[in-house]
Amino acid sequence: MFYACGDELVTYSVVEAMRREARDLSIAREHLSLWVEKGLSDVSCTLHSTGMSYWNVMGTVLGYDAIGELPAPQDGPYAFVGDDVRSDSVWFEATSHQPHVVVEFERYTRKTDETKLIGKVDNLLLAHHRWGQQPAVLILSYWTKGLASLPDHAMLRRRVQHGFVTSAKEQVDGSGRCQIFFFQTVLQQTAEGRWCLSQIIERGML
Repeated sequence: MFYACGDELVTYSVVEAMRREARDLSIAREHLSLWVEKGLSDVSCTLHSTGMSYWNVMGTVLGYDAIGELPAPQDGPYAFVGDDVRSDSVWFEATSHQPHVVVEFERYTRKTDETKLIGKVDNLLLAHHRWGQQPAVLILSYWTKGLASLPDHAMLRRRVQHGFVTSAKEQVDGSGRCQIFFFQTVLQQTAEGRWCLSQIIERGML
């Protein structure tokens, strides 16, 4: 990785590494060639599990301790606010052992799926709070079959900045100690009906 001094430099480094991966898919090609070259069937949670594995592999390659399906600790003022928070991938810095990156990976088909993405963003913010506001980078990676219509990234970002109210009418404050980034994972269908990782596009950039 790029063990820079200071949170801002570390954040910049890891986000730039993600952007490089989005451009060339080098980590995916080396570690998940099955997905890139042959493709996988859209059966049950197959594509979700593969995408989650991809983000964990990426974190490991970039020098983090990356753990999948990790529950956020029930600590802090939001310990019992909202639902159970289990993140698709959490990246811990190898030296400080502090969580720095939290990732959610979700299917997105059309605008009607935006509610699912809202739930994922809410989970990211709750995970940020429950990890003591340590994670500085929140990632929402949504996968689409081809280039689908896009969700409202500005609205999703505002939920992180300004917070939200749970279904139980509990207020969750926003946070200025983290940034959210959006990556669209585009899958293309093969002649055999499988789905290959085709490209990753950063969306909703400020």
